[in-house]
Amino acid sequence: MPREKASARVLKWRGEHYLFYRDHATGKNKRVLCASLDATNAEDRAELVKEYRLNEKLDETEVVRRGGRLAYDTPLTDAIGLYLKNCEKRVQSREKNPEARAGLSDKSGVMISKTIGHFTDWLKLEGHGALTTGALDARLLSAYFQDLAQEKTRRGKASVRRSAATLNLYRRNLKACLSFLDDLRPPVFPDYKPLKKPLKPQRVELDMPKAFSPKELTGFLKAALEWESPKLKVSVRRRKPSGKREEFDQAPPVKPSTPVSRLFLILALTGCRLGEALGLKWEDVDLDRGRLTIHAQKTGRTRVLPLVGAPEGDVSPGLLGLLKAWREAAPKAVYVLPHDKIEAPAFPKSGWQMVNQRAKLERIGPQMLRQNFTSYAASLGVPSTVAALWQGHSAGVAERHYRAQVLDRNLAATMDEAMGLAPMIESIATMDEAARLGRTTARRKLLEAT
Repeated sequence: MPREKASARVLKWRGEHYLFYRDHATGKNKRVLCASLDATNAEDRAELVKEYRLNEKLDETEVVRRGGRLAYDTPLTDAIGLYLKNCEKRVQSREKNPEARAGLSDKSGVMISKTIGHFTDWLKLEGHGALTTGALDARLLSAYFQDLAQEKTRRGKASVRRSAATLNLYRRNLKACLSFLDDLRPPVFPDYKPLKKPLKPQRVELDMPKAFSPKELTGFLKAALEWESPKLKVSVRRRKPSGKREEFDQAPPVKPSTPVSRLFLILALTGCRLGEALGLKWEDVDLDRGRLTIHAQKTGRTRVLPLVGAPEGDVSPGLLGLLKAWREAAPKAVYVLPHDKIEAPAFPKSGWQMVNQRAKLERIGPQMLRQNFTSYAASLGVPSTVAALWQGHSAGVAERHYRAQVLDRNLAATMDEAMGLAPMIESIATMDEAARLGRTTARRKLLEAT
């Protein structure tokens, strides 16, 4: 015969007093540290046992009154709707008080809504729209992820299937949703543990970190400058209504509000995140001491990157000189990066892709430039802890996910020289100064003429 379930009791375990009790709402045995419940002496622990034994009887009576069903008959889609509403409130909390670092970012909220919404759409499509929480099982979840892996989606103009990393994103978001529902009272799942197995992320082979050669970096920057040149003409081929083909040169499509070349230089020579580069303001730039104050959107922490004057050596005197030239040319600008008529700098995605194509080199992306900075810093002898501090992550992350072997770089003491960007930066500063002086001269002549 099975032995009778023990009532709430206090036992000493691993040198600490714990309260062991049974949660009849879930049918699980639980333990909690007595000290966390302010029961630090024998008298308090005895009172605690009495309280929990009474609660056990009340809970057991409630389960019997409900006929053992509890909330297992809750429609699954309705329960998921509660979670999505909770996520919406968390997004609003972040928007109303971003300084508190509470809630969810708008980007995370959109992704959660997209992935969880895909699951509810699949349930309805497969005839499970009326499924209850008590009927959800691991087999159904496994079937969903099998279909998700086979389903085609869009990446730009291409039709592709989801990668293992993307499938893991869907698993994480769905696991967070079901875990939230498992904490509801009364419980909606008879046993949540079996549902965890199909939600377990699969092992993914991550791409190796990348360190670009000076030739690749200068090639990308050169292509970006050529793309942004007002003299640039692109070849266009089209068919006339008559059927005859024609080819001619014309100015390229509208240039992005934020120049690719400037964004590239900031990313390559600071190692910051894309959002941090786009959000960098002049009030956070100390041109006299050569320091950038970066406000991390991901972690909420603020860090300082010394372009010059660091004990480990100068990072990029060339970028500091370029920043001074940009500031002189736009003394009233708020953001370091231009943004034309839009509210704030934005990532020029199509322009960046076009530059990659024109450079005819291995693809260079913003996150890869972050890896490139870590790798060059290590090759210059900068301790991993210092480089990680500059970039706003841990030294372990830098060593494990960002650092790559630098097989080809210039022999130099600064980052811009080692990457081969110093001569081009000097040339850009000279051209910008000439253009600025040209505009000043033209304006002066116009004033004199009037």
